[in-house]
Amino acid sequence: MPSETTITATFQSTDSEAPADHKASARRRNFLYQDGVVISSIIRALDSLGLLESGPGRECGLPETGYLGVVRRCLASVGWFDGNAGPAAWTPSGRAALRHRDHLVEAGRFLARFSGSAPGSWKTPWDTETSDAFSAAVGRLEEWHAGSEQDEFVGACLEGTLLVPAMLSLRAHEGSERLPQDVERLLGLLGWVDSECGWTSKGRAFRNFSDEFGLAASYLPMLARLEELLRGELVVSPGGDEWHREQELNVQTGSAARSRYFADADPIFREMFAHGRPPAFIADMGCGDGSWLAHLHSMLGDSVRYVGIDSSQIALDDARQKLQAAGVPDPLLLLGDVASPQELRAQLAGHGLSIEDGLHIRSFADHGRTYRGGSSSDVPGSASGAYVAPDGTPLSATEVEADLIAHLERWKTHIGKHGMVLLEAHCVPPQVASQHLGTLHSVAFDTYRGLAHQYPVEYSTFMDCSRRAGLTAVSHLERRYPSTLPFVAVSVNRFVCAQPNPLEVVQLRGRNEQPPAAAAAGQDLATTPQANDWHPEPGSDLDDGRGLHELLYFDGDLSQPRRWSSGATGVVVREVMAAINARAEQARRGDVIRVLDYGAGTGLASIELSKICIAQDLPERLAGLGIGFELHLVDLPHGWFAQGYELLKDVPWARFHSLRGDGGQFRDLLDVMDGDHVDVVMANMVFHLLREGPMRHAAASIAAVLAPGGKLVFNAPDLAPATRNSVLFHDPNRLLRRHWLNALDAADPSVLPTPLREAVAHARSAQSLNAQERADRRILPTPQSIEGVVTALEQFMTGTTTSQTFELLAEENLSTALVPSNQAEYLAEITDRTIREAAIRHIVREYVFPEISAGPAGTGLGYNVEWKFGVFERP
Repeated sequence: MPSETTITATFQSTDSEAPADHKASARRRNFLYQDGVVISSIIRALDSLGLLESGPGRECGLPETGYLGVVRRCLASVGWFDGNAGPAAWTPSGRAALRHRDHLVEAGRFLARFSGSAPGSWKTPWDTETSDAFSAAVGRLEEWHAGSEQDEFVGACLEGTLLVPAMLSLRAHEGSERLPQDVERLLGLLGWVDSECGWTSKGRAFRNFSDEFGLAASYLPMLARLEELLRGELVVSPGGDEWHREQELNVQTGSAARSRYFADADPIFREMFAHGRPPAFIADMGCGDGSWLAHLHSMLGDSVRYVGIDSSQIALDDARQKLQAAGVPDPLLLLGDVASPQELRAQLAGHGLSIEDGLHIRSFADHGRTYRGGSSSDVPGSASGAYVAPDGTPLSATEVEADLIAHLERWKTHIGKHGMVLLEAHCVPPQVASQHLGTLHSVAFDTYRGLAHQYPVEYSTFMDCSRRAGLTAVSHLERRYPSTLPFVAVSVNRFVCAQPNPLEVVQLRGRNEQPPAAAAAGQDLATTPQANDWHPEPGSDLDDGRGLHELLYFDGDLSQPRRWSSGATGVVVREVMAAINARAEQARRGDVIRVLDYGAGTGLASIELSKICIAQDLPERLAGLGIGFELHLVDLPHGWFAQGYELLKDVPWARFHSLRGDGGQFRDLLDVMDGDHVDVVMANMVFHLLREGPMRHAAASIAAVLAPGGKLVFNAPDLAPATRNSVLFHDPNRLLRRHWLNALDAADPSVLPTPLREAVAHARSAQSLNAQERADRRILPTPQSIEGVVTALEQFMTGTTTSQTFELLAEENLSTALVPSNQAEYLAEITDRTIREAAIRHIVREYVFPEISAGPAGTGLGYNVEWKFGVFERP
């Protein structure tokens, strides 16, 4: 027997052993297998309750518990049940799947045998009865594979119900020379092992994911008693002696699942320790087996103390062993609850630590908090999850969001110095999840977490709740998984306490009003004299600029940028900061580091960059080295730029320049800069506005103003192509205009809805000239392509492009169309603003948003916008 076939090797292989196509297939099937564990358990329970024909609708005769809502949502997430129909019913897909009900019920019955929650349950060999049941189940799967009528998802469910317990059961056979006979038979059927019981390339790829099977399997004790939950005879009581999950397996598997994200969070810690004020300790609430703390120690060493907190003593025992093995000196390990920061404060004080002096980090902990409730006033209730109160009754989305806000507010009191880093998992709306089976873990995750009284919400909802709690995410450090599909399953963010105006200190300095603390420190923020060559005329109308600014920031609050644009802007700012810091390492005394914001508009990119500069004390650090810093904002003189001037005019490193000369001609950037070269050019949401000729001119002008080795960093939300699961930024506006022109061309306007009928009557009487030309100038009727932009840039520079997607919410979709200059130019046929806005609201709400959100780009709360990014360098 070759050594690679021993049981021990099952848990020691790496991805490098398997071809890429097998890896992708294995990742997909891993998700489907865990979905199968949950689905088969539900089908078994419904069959036992006599509900397979009718389904778990509201007329099923069961009490309306929160658990019943979780089950309905799970079935909706695989497209099998429509709980919103009247009456609720199985969908055609669900009825087709139930043709295989006997297979699913039997699979669920086999899983129900694993009802023990004692630690080490999976290290105990199966009894004879379970082994015989497994052998019979493998026989049924062989019959399934031999059959002619198969359903891929049902087949994956059936395979998963055997593979999950089989692979985990190998823990009881570690060191054996051969796989158990029926396990070998199962793996041979699936092509994981060959006739000699040697692992195939497919098998090696698949076994790399097998440790994650414990995510769903650890909740098998709860799924085995699903009938009792649905009948209202039993309530899950998280914390303490948990009967509903195998805690040891949950801790081990959870740590393995989270660890893949730890390295992606490293830049957050590097930035804090390199440029910020390092904390006295790092406290990981819900630390599990201590993997994240061990990882951080390998990067940060003994410069801080490491504190692990968990509600499970099993987790703390594992953490102690792991941290000692990693060489972490004197780790402090405490029992604690993520919902009780005040209790943690007292515990830390008992060990001579102040809670405010630490950086608090958490991974997949906040959605597992104990529910305490909160004020539900002014809470939108947008989450799609199904939630269970401590007594087993349903909780509404509004109640869960209010609880999350109150939870984050309790933490806000204690994190003012260093903020907190949250790695969090999110739910995905059923209508989205059902379109992406095999690409996400949400079907299983949302279900077992929901049944266990946990409260994951969508990413956009989570970020909205954090904003309402007075926290703000550091946008350039954001990570989302996945980054190109219409959902976010996992995110990493650093949150800090929001300040009404993060630029206030430097603005006071710009007006020569020294804040006392700054004066005492002798800080000199203005490293070089200001020299603007443009400012708006006195009394300039800022209405249009304010409209755009409030589309970019909630209520115009500079501490709360909207996620649809701040995430993409953060990508640009992150690259710009990297270039600035690299340039600073080479700069000599007397040098000036210059950044140019091309097409600055209302100053979004410059504001976000300045906020980071302040947080990292960049101008002060450079001034201490005798190096100057300047940020040059360049744009055409219009209302948007005037708003940017008002926001940034007192920031001492900001300079403002017009792209248009006194004679109305466009100015080259080197002329704008009076011959000075710049180190970085950032173009945030600009290049999609430029046709082919202007883009070539812009590329040449940017290359000319860049110093050798200087970088251009850009993003653009309206460059083709979009993916199947996204739209371009202005596609909704193009759809808006199409619907408007259809109404304008209507043979009988009297049949139109009132807002459109009035708008058509007004437009026909107004007879606005050149309306189509103005519309096409405002938004290109056919979007430019990323290839065209790259072709223009590559004449002068070398670089690469990437893409990501970001969600734009329903209200932001409408606000985009209502920006004053946008609407006036794009629907120029309607000259009366009141009538025009009524028409826009009607078209967007009744036609545009429903059409896009119902398509593959829909996210449940909005839609997915494709952004292109580029980093180019002048040789």
